[in-house]
Amino acid sequence: MKKLVFGLGSGRCGSASLAYLLSHQESTHASHELFPILPWKVNTTIMTKKWTGMDHQSHLFDVVTDSGSYFLPYVPVIFNSWHQHEYAKNRYGLKFICLKRDKEKTVQSYLNKFRKQNNNPLQNHNDPSIKTNEWDLCFPKYDGISLEEAISKYYDEYYSVCDFWESKYSPNFRIFSTETLNSKIGVEAILNFVGYENPNIVTGIQKRKH
Repeated sequence: MKKLVFGLGSGRCGSASLAYLLSHQESTHASHELFPILPWKVNTTIMTKKWTGMDHQSHLFDVVTDSGSYFLPYVPVIFNSWHQHEYAKNRYGLKFICLKRDKEKTVQSYLNKFRKQNNNPLQNHNDPSIKTNEWDLCFPKYDGISLEEAISKYYDEYYSVCDFWESKYSPNFRIFSTETLNSKIGVEAILNFVGYENPNIVTGIQKRKH
């Protein structure tokens, strides 16, 4: 059976490193934030385009994976669609790999990124000096508080939802610490969860150092 693997996490958590790991596995097409990116407000039309693209790649590969923080609101959409369509259910196994980095490190990493890029996708604003782009649509909004508080609240709410999905869909949805990417045992756990019969163990690949 083919597998569709969705990597997710709050961002600044190692999803690019996860894509790197999976790209080194046999018969795997792995991408990170592959176009089209998904808005936080669920858009089934865009998600269908994403699904269609992954389905197309599955004709050439046994495992097709894409990673992005914006997949979280689409978890129930993907599961429901998979359950309701016999073609998808018979053709694919679904796996969701959620990476979780230390909260303080994640918050500081986002603060540094937003300051460097001069943007703020977590809050609505009318400041013309702050840059905007399509990624502003990929995050929820937290107004009336500081940016640091907004990032902290985003982190807490994100992983609260992830905890719920892991408890409901434990065979298909698993949360791994970002540090898992840096050990043989951790990498084996991720690859075994996906279901690789002959995993290629690549360690020390966590790219996010700040």
